[in-house]
Amino acid sequence: MDGTALQHLIHGLPAAFAAAPRPTGIDACPCCHAPAEVELLLRGPRERLGPDELMRYATSALNTVGSPGDFRYFAPRILQLVLTGELAVPDLEAVGIKLAQAGWCDWPEAPYLRRLLDALWPDALHNAQEWWDAESVLCALAAADPDGTGGRLAEWARLATPTAVERLHELALAGGLKPSNAFWDEHSAPYRSFAAWLRGPELQLAVEAATFRTDDPTQLEQLFTIHDILAP
Repeated sequence: MDGTALQHLIHGLPAAFAAAPRPTGIDACPCCHAPAEVELLLRGPRERLGPDELMRYATSALNTVGSPGDFRYFAPRILQLVLTGELAVPDLEAVGIKLAQAGWCDWPEAPYLRRLLDALWPDALHNAQEWWDAESVLCALAAADPDGTGGRLAEWARLATPTAVERLHELALAGGLKPSNAFWDEHSAPYRSFAAWLRGPELQLAVEAATFRTDDPTQLEQLFTIHDILAP
């Protein structure tokens, strides 16, 4: 899986959000944001804003600066920069949280944004060239779209590609097969589902089944390692 579908959706974000009204002003805490910093966001076209102009807004949006309305306007550019790795801060997980806070499901652009989110998970899970880890993407998507967590875990459990096995192996080595991302809301249903899935019998059976489907030595070593960590 080469990520072409996801890249196409990322590229199409400006057109999909073309009707989002440009804010005439942005409320900001004067102690945290200088007027010039906020004015810079409205000086030119949204698509010309780079990481330097957007980082502080994207990090503080809906906390010390901005409203759901102006976040909707800037969201496509923030997503473009974060998903391409040009904007390292905020983390993808934080963007997922802010999308939920802004009520993205009620935006006119929600169908397009859902397609983007739906494409993000298989890309993270199966694209060997991807730069983010699977738990980060799962956590971000759980914040933005909690109802989809079960389906994402079911897809991961299929271990349908060598990269999906590798992602689980990375998680096993990093966290001992327990949620470790600092952005998880430990009281949320997605967190509880993920924690239970990692220690549940379905995943153990999936790992065992995957060992019979491959004779690749690297995959087998990864699967045996995962199995040993999963074992009671």
